[in-house]
Amino acid sequence: GFVMPKLTATRDASGAITKKIKRTDPEFAGLVSNTNSDIVFKDEEKTGADRMMSTRLKQKLDALATKVAAEWTGVKLRVTEAWDEDNEHAGNSLHYEGRAADLTTSPVDSTKLGRLGRLAVDAGFDWVWYENSAHIHVSVTA
Repeated sequence: GFVMPKLTATRDASGAITKKIKRTDPEFAGLVSNTNSDIVFKDEEKTGADRMMSTRLKQKLDALATKVAAEWTGVKLRVTEAWDEDNEHAGNSLHYEGRAADLTTSPVDSTKLGRLGRLAVDAGFDWVWYENSAHIHVSVTA
């Protein structure tokens, strides 16, 4: 059968990207830093970029973190990527607007990703995609 291309589906669910937000842009002031202690942030860039996100994305991640804690004892939600300022994603990725996140659990356990995706749907993300065996991708409308 016909499979809808993921970028089209993402755009339909969460809306198209307006621009790649940089730290120097006025739009950067619209992003918030997620300091939720129930979420582990990978922060491989060591810049705090993975904590920067839209208010709606923060609300959904906070809700998901609560669901993860209730689902698995001693397990936390882990964000491996949120806002992207290093051009690591496709040109129209919602990561550039802080409206998308790549998620795993902490400790990392790929067998939990399917359930994590279901919990993400329950938490109210506008788009949830089991991208690969390493993480799930979620995004929200502006």
